[in-house]
Amino acid sequence: MSQKVRIDGVKHVGASVFLGVDHCDNPCWTRNPERIMVWLCDGWRSRFNQRREQRPRSTPVKDDATGEITDWTEEPLGGPNILPLMSDSQARTSCLWMAGIPSAILASTNRIENTEWFAGLKRKKTSGGRTPGFKSRRRGLGFVCWRNASKTGNAIFRKTGRKSGVVVITGMNPTRWRKPGEKLHWRIVIHVRVSQPIRPYTSVHVDWTHRSLVFVNTPSPLPRMGSDMVGIDRGCVHTLASSDRTFRDMPKPSKAELKRLKYLQRRMARQDRVNEARGGRTAKLTSKRRRRTLSEFNTLNSRIIRRRNDWIEKTTTSLAKANILIAMEDLDVKAMTRRPKPRPGPANPGQYLHNGAKAKAGLNRSILSNNWSRLMKRLKDKMDANGGNLVIVPAAYTSQTCHECGHVAKENRESQAVFHCVECGYMANADTNAAMNILDRALRKTGGDTASDVEEPQWRSREASTPSTQAGSSFGVRAVKGIPRL
Repeated sequence: MSQKVRIDGVKHVGASVFLGVDHCDNPCWTRNPERIMVWLCDGWRSRFNQRREQRPRSTPVKDDATGEITDWTEEPLGGPNILPLMSDSQARTSCLWMAGIPSAILASTNRIENTEWFAGLKRKKTSGGRTPGFKSRRRGLGFVCWRNASKTGNAIFRKTGRKSGVVVITGMNPTRWRKPGEKLHWRIVIHVRVSQPIRPYTSVHVDWTHRSLVFVNTPSPLPRMGSDMVGIDRGCVHTLASSDRTFRDMPKPSKAELKRLKYLQRRMARQDRVNEARGGRTAKLTSKRRRRTLSEFNTLNSRIIRRRNDWIEKTTTSLAKANILIAMEDLDVKAMTRRPKPRPGPANPGQYLHNGAKAKAGLNRSILSNNWSRLMKRLKDKMDANGGNLVIVPAAYTSQTCHECGHVAKENRESQAVFHCVECGYMANADTNAAMNILDRALRKTGGDTASDVEEPQWRSREASTPSTQAGSSFGVRAVKGIPRL
């Protein structure tokens, strides 16, 4: 979200601005606001170009005798002789004309350049190479300034009338280049014409060529429609299982889509083998048939990803609107989806045995396809925006604990979906039982008074103690992230 306004004028206040030294090493100062704005635009663009020059690109290595491509190497876009990237302070020291540019302007080039670079790569990747990754923007003069609400803040907006306001950008000359009889600090006051209230923003984009200014707003909070509390258990069969006994399943690719994806993968692998046999490893990059296959594969895969991301956004929005407290497990997804290390076989030390490796690979694909980490991240962002509370609790034994009596046993889980307590006979869906345990832990953690009056199992009092010495006992085990080991 952004708000664009028109610039009515610019005013300079304070000390003269140091612009650098001339060819005779004489310092140059100015109080002309128009020249100061052009100077800020040039400094931002120069710093942006310095960062862009450091981006690596693949260049071919040719044989001097035959002229054929033998290998590929990476070098900066600016050429092999480009100097390493300097920090902002080093850039000010080496380029005296940039010494007085505010840090809020120079620092913004890092994020802007990084965002534009990966956006260009994504355009080129999703189009299969048909769309150029980096489009010519034909930018004019302009710069970006982060909002910093400190004592000497930058990009601070103040309303001066019903449809007018000012944006203040502050700076300071280096002590060495102080103009005699003047102070160090200076300000640029940009007068803008506003037609609506300015919402909270993070930065301002100044387009000096077209005399306009854009406020980059922070996300608007979601209006919360209810004050319920819910626990959520993430799974593979059901993506989300709630403590209110409801399930939310992420849309999966159809059988026809999966069949087509596998066919395209096999065809691309076959084309790679043929191209490498004909012209080496680099021949596949020039094959038109392979590029067409890759383009079709990326188009189909992107459609599946967009459908999945759309479901995540809609589901997390509905949960954030309806609940004031949401509880989830603390799962280390990266550790849970790590591939098992191969072990040497007893008969042949050179042969590796993967016990259950195929099943573990299928479980990893199921976990990653459900996007557990993205679900929790988007839910946290939206709960923080509307004043809700996302509570993360330990995941140990939530699926083996009876919600009614608190008995913990591995035998309580008859199957993936059936929970049957061997102590009290309570039966329920295993995922919803775990979600209710997650909600109870969150309420105890936050001091809520609506938790079920369940007696604490004995193992919880010794949860942080030394592990038990009894072989095969699950009591006294520390609570860890992920799936507990019994």
